[in-house]
Amino acid sequence: MIIITTEEEKQWNDIVKSFSNWDIYYLCQYSKSLELHEDGQAYLIYFERDKNRICYIVIQKDISKFKYLTECIEADTWFDWETPYGYGGPLEEGRIDREFLEIFIEELTKYGKENHIISQFLRFHPLLENYKHWEEVFEIRHLKKTIFMDTTDEEAIMKNMDTKNRNMIRKAIKNEITIQIEEDQHIEEFISIYEKTMKKNNADNYYYFSKEYFQYIFSAMREQTKLFCAYYQGKIISAAIFFYNKNYMHYHLSGALEEYKILASMNLLLYQAAVWANHQGIQKLHLGGGVGSEDSLFHFKKQFHKNGKIDFCIGKNIFDIEKYNSLLEIRKSRESDFRVDNSFMIQYRYE
Repeated sequence: MIIITTEEEKQWNDIVKSFSNWDIYYLCQYSKSLELHEDGQAYLIYFERDKNRICYIVIQKDISKFKYLTECIEADTWFDWETPYGYGGPLEEGRIDREFLEIFIEELTKYGKENHIISQFLRFHPLLENYKHWEEVFEIRHLKKTIFMDTTDEEAIMKNMDTKNRNMIRKAIKNEITIQIEEDQHIEEFISIYEKTMKKNNADNYYYFSKEYFQYIFSAMREQTKLFCAYYQGKIISAAIFFYNKNYMHYHLSGALEEYKILASMNLLLYQAAVWANHQGIQKLHLGGGVGSEDSLFHFKKQFHKNGKIDFCIGKNIFDIEKYNSLLEIRKSRESDFRVDNSFMIQYRYE
């Protein structure tokens, strides 16, 4: 097993791209973008045994910076790991059987204990369905459904939509909405529209990204990033950032001006993005899910593929159960309403 930092960009990306089903969420540049946004250090974990191998990404976070524990724990003493924003979990090659998994977890747990890492939380990749068989060594939970569009057949893109959505796309075209793929010259406009959308939706502070973050992804990830903009009478009224590689495309962040919502620009934008993906030979466009389980955002995305629901799973394992339990007891002693059996995967991080 080796642990690679983002300073070793070439080695990191060479390993990731050696797996046939790699995705952009595994690239070093993507992890660096999240280091700009999250308070932590990203690592690539790589394990190989008898030509069977895996890799995945975590961000290491200082538990003392968690607001409910900051007064109880000295800085830079205890840490935990989690998947960066988006999707992850192991890329795999070869025979990943129970023996392989147990040897890996044994070695990983030893590393965790030696480096004061208490636990790890993983967001698995819906398109890769890579939660399967890891249930033997992780606690796995099926969190919700996400939606993908099959982009292998251009005609099927429209056929797979429900009738209402096809009508909304025709409406947008009739309203003379046009879609253009832009470069980073419209970052400022995108940020403005995106932040207005987040404010309208009462989004958590986490979903407000800095200007530096956007500048970084359009610079360091230029070959994996597209900005689609919807224009009405010469004005950008909605826009979305997509990530992609040769196999997969992902709907990353988007925004739409509320006063133009009736024009259905986002319906047309997502359709045109799927058509573009088809022309690039991309197999699937992943739209993601809702904020909750099956909220209005989920149902909006569901319109784009009637049979496009796939599982989004999360998982955890604990390296140091004694310290994990002690953190629960610390919170219980300080907060009368704190429940040690709360529903969070990493329970001491319950908010």
